[in-house]
Amino acid sequence: MHPPLVRRLFAVLAALTLIFVSAPAVQAAPAKARVDFYVKNYTLAPGSNLLLHTLLFADRRLPVGTGDVSLVYRFIDQGPGFHLQEAGHQNNCSVRQPDLLELTCGAEVDALTPAGVESHVVGYVVAGEDAVVGRVGTLTATMTVKGYAPVTRTARIRIGERIGLAAADSAQDTSAAPGDPVDVPLTISNTGPAPIRGMGLGAYSQYSFESRTQFSNCYYLGGELRGCVFDQTLAPGATYRVTLPLRMRADTYAPSLQYGGWQWMTKDEFADARQYVEKGGFEPLGTPGRGGVLRLTPLATAKADPPQALEEYVSDGLVVSVTGRQSTDLAAVGARAAGRKGAVLPVKVGIRNDGPSTIDRTRVNAPWPNARVFIPKGTTAVRVPDICFPMTDRGVVDYGNGGKPGELRYSCYLDLLLKVGFVDPLTFGLRVDQVIPGAAGSVKVDAPAEELNKANNSAYIVINGVGPTPAAPPPGGQGGGGGLPITGPGGAAAVGVALLLVGFVLYAGTVSHRRLRRPGR
Repeated sequence: MHPPLVRRLFAVLAALTLIFVSAPAVQAAPAKARVDFYVKNYTLAPGSNLLLHTLLFADRRLPVGTGDVSLVYRFIDQGPGFHLQEAGHQNNCSVRQPDLLELTCGAEVDALTPAGVESHVVGYVVAGEDAVVGRVGTLTATMTVKGYAPVTRTARIRIGERIGLAAADSAQDTSAAPGDPVDVPLTISNTGPAPIRGMGLGAYSQYSFESRTQFSNCYYLGGELRGCVFDQTLAPGATYRVTLPLRMRADTYAPSLQYGGWQWMTKDEFADARQYVEKGGFEPLGTPGRGGVLRLTPLATAKADPPQALEEYVSDGLVVSVTGRQSTDLAAVGARAAGRKGAVLPVKVGIRNDGPSTIDRTRVNAPWPNARVFIPKGTTAVRVPDICFPMTDRGVVDYGNGGKPGELRYSCYLDLLLKVGFVDPLTFGLRVDQVIPGAAGSVKVDAPAEELNKANNSAYIVINGVGPTPAAPPPGGQGGGGGLPITGPGGAAAVGVALLLVGFVLYAGTVSHRRLRRPGR
């Protein structure tokens, strides 16, 4: 049987197995996280106030406990009219009396992240009746995170000329099929005694609203209108209208309700909002279109300038009832990984939208899938996404313990917008407590009834598997059906070892067959 050659094959196989499957080398402890924050700039009319918006950051996810993050806002030598205030009811802020120039708040967050989290402070920046129009002040803010040095940042506060604006309810609710055009007329009137020198429009509509034309004075992201600036002067008492040429995207879920919303502001307030979006870590405002200029058309004629500000928000909106029948196919995405005892394996699973409809739950309680994840035997979930909650064997979900490690089953809530072709990923850290070849868990789509294809709603999570993925769950197992992508650092290792094993079995079988053949037969 050629023992030397067989021994060499075993030696090569053992060496490659150790190389591919052994735990990663011990690395130095990671450096301490970096923390930062950003406070929004404001333009306020005298006698008005606005809620403080403050985003908190860390260069990696940094869990914090209750009371670990404090924020102190101060006006220092800014002159009359600049004040701070807390809400009248019980809240997380306290204003210094009697000057109202310092506000101390506790941030209500459980972690700082690279994307930024809102601090949820219940504090206000106030422009008093004695505020001088055109005056620009500086709000100084200091954030202290337990275990870190304080960080100080500033925000610009401008006192704007008080103006009046009203919106007519001209955008009426309607119905449309996927792909149909929807024209949205918006009407506003200057109700104050002063001309309004430029307007801004913020769009806060669902993904299904797509622009048919992209104008050069508007901003778009993925075909979606995000905002416009109108470099026009609105005369006192005059009324103006603009029509937004939109359509329902072809991949809109049907039947459904889709919500569109638009908020008017002065061009100065729009500049504040744009800066907050760009510097605050949000999704970008987008890029200007390449078409003509979208203009406000006057409907009636009425009988260095300071900035201007509205006394209250002015907005408009409509609801589109999408007709027809158009659902989607949701597929579970499993994973395969390998590692020796004690290794923590990153395992990425999720749900993929195979179309034809996008699922959008940003503004409405639409049908929405959850991912149910069953942890493979012999492993422990030591890192769990915050949006995954422990689940009992009867399907009862513990919504108070998102991200809790050590459970056997999880129910995971996904992103609010699941576009066609997109995979919403969930990354678990699974520690190998016992090496069980081919240990299988699963990920399953908890899909709405109208989902098109139930056959691909399950997929396996395979740990240290060297053979082909089974076509159906093992008897009594928790896995699901469907093919699996090979993901994670151990995926290629498993394939390489599996190929070597297959090659060795074929060779050994050939040698054994030759040895058993008798002469003359």
